[in-house]
Amino acid sequence: MDVLVTAPTNIAIVKYWGKSDELNIQPINSSISITLNQRQLLTTTRITTGPSLTRCSFILNGKLQDKLPGRMKDVIIVAQLRARLLRPSPIHRYVCIESVNNFPTAAGLASSASGIAALAFGLAKLYGLSDDLPGLARRGSGSASRSLAGGFVRWCATGSNPPVQGNSSVIELYPASYWPTLRVLICVTNEGSKSLGSTQAMEQTVSTSLLYQLGRVQSARINEERLLDALRKRDFPTLAEVAMRESDQLHAVCLDTWPPCLFLNAVAYTYDAGPNAVLLAEEADVPFILRLLVFCFGSTESTPIKSDCSILTSTELGQPTKTLSFSGIQYDSFSGLMDAHLLTSLPRYEGGILQIISTQVGDGPQLIRSSFSVDQYEELN
Repeated sequence: MDVLVTAPTNIAIVKYWGKSDELNIQPINSSISITLNQRQLLTTTRITTGPSLTRCSFILNGKLQDKLPGRMKDVIIVAQLRARLLRPSPIHRYVCIESVNNFPTAAGLASSASGIAALAFGLAKLYGLSDDLPGLARRGSGSASRSLAGGFVRWCATGSNPPVQGNSSVIELYPASYWPTLRVLICVTNEGSKSLGSTQAMEQTVSTSLLYQLGRVQSARINEERLLDALRKRDFPTLAEVAMRESDQLHAVCLDTWPPCLFLNAVAYTYDAGPNAVLLAEEADVPFILRLLVFCFGSTESTPIKSDCSILTSTELGQPTKTLSFSGIQYDSFSGLMDAHLLTSLPRYEGGILQIISTQVGDGPQLIRSSFSVDQYEELN
């Protein structure tokens, strides 16, 4: 018996960083994220169970892992307990999880969010669960609960205003179709794993940073209110400012020096806990932004190109041709004149970006295939 599902990653604009309840993974402050489109970034997970399995196993990107991560065990145990409470028939103890990310893993692009969301969603389909899937997912990753919804998503802290309605602490504020011109450019600068995991880093920040303890919750609430208003109005400049303020606070632990941004009305940056930048922009501005990115961070050296990628080029200021690997949503080349003064004033780091992935707002998890129904599962037991 098996299920095959996909789940998206997400990028938080108002950041989740710190827990008020470690056991139940309750956030200190609410967070708001954008679910990214699965046409460009997704985790595909197959979960198999049955009497022939003698142990749990986890295969990630084709490689059998030495052991099942503790957080994944928690999700599986809670799902099986819920299933036993739901119906009297026995549940097979062991599962085989095969998971593939089509983007860099453990590099600050929320692969744990999409991976755990796929696991929780798949187990729910496997066992016929329907209640509080975000509560199940956050046992493995707090951010994963946001990947169970599409569009613009809010994960509410206890005592949030407005209060949470119903059992779930995760709310889809607006669907993926709400802001059709909003684009997301992921600048992959490092495909390796982070040296420090988010969970450990988060714990250290909460326990040792006075600046965090004295200022983070208040600033997050202010930024959350501003972002909610910006989303209602589709106000990109305000969204951009909030995204950059929040990103700066995450990485500087509230030492937010907030310099003026040259392209505040055209592009915004945000980082999760990793080295790869995520840019937000309106669709019409993307070709110009891409031209600048190639000029500033492209490479003059020939590099291998992945099969699903195209090549962006730049020949500005009479310099050698620079190239940059590009995948995802395609755009026409920027055909306007480039400001030479602007180009000479920009910082440049050749080869600083390895690849750009272009995507947009997307939907939540999808069931691709199920080899059985819940009724059939009960009959087999």
